[in-house]
Amino acid sequence: MSALIIKDIKESIEKAVDIINNDGVVILPADTVYGLFAKATSKSAVERVYEVKKRERRKPFVIYTNKDKVSDICQMNESSEKLVEEIWPQALSLILPKKDIIENWFTQDRPTVAVMTAQNELISEVIKRVNAPVLGTTVNISGEPEMKKFTEVEVFKEQVDLISDNDQLIIYNKPSTMVDCTISPPKVARLSSLSVEQLQDTIPEIDLGLERRIK
Repeated sequence: MSALIIKDIKESIEKAVDIINNDGVVILPADTVYGLFAKATSKSAVERVYEVKKRERRKPFVIYTNKDKVSDICQMNESSEKLVEEIWPQALSLILPKKDIIENWFTQDRPTVAVMTAQNELISEVIKRVNAPVLGTTVNISGEPEMKKFTEVEVFKEQVDLISDNDQLIIYNKPSTMVDCTISPPKVARLSSLSVEQLQDTIPEIDLGLERRIK
């Protein structure tokens, strides 16, 4: 069956929440690119996302969350709390020790999980209303460019349950910046949408030694 194609943002939210809660897979415009979203606690949904992307199983997905739910998913510390409070909902991913709600099969037996949030109303409402942690990953075949236009993601309409036609909600041209908060001081794992200055304003001692700039 072909995916539902929905333009209205409110209807996109309502349908996406229902589909994700029932172990489906949707394509929605995130802050940086179009994303595949599904319930992170559903093995069948997670497996579908791997298949759509043709992604290696050794590469776990990011969890989309918000300030209210993040501490249910991972072990917070002083650095991560500062970054969440002062920088979220901007495009910042954090690597943190996971809690039991994220099972080992999801992280490929790793003890950590990457979490991020979203500014746009569609994703932020879906995160708030889905009754489980939500995985998010870029819409593309692994190794190929990420997609930012509805006309690009339409090629997946036979593989997902819903596509929201709202690429005007995409506000960045780069993926999120990623910071590893499992160590002290925290270390930049990927420097992208956010600048060094923004990070240092919050965590002056942040380690930039392994930064990988994305242009």
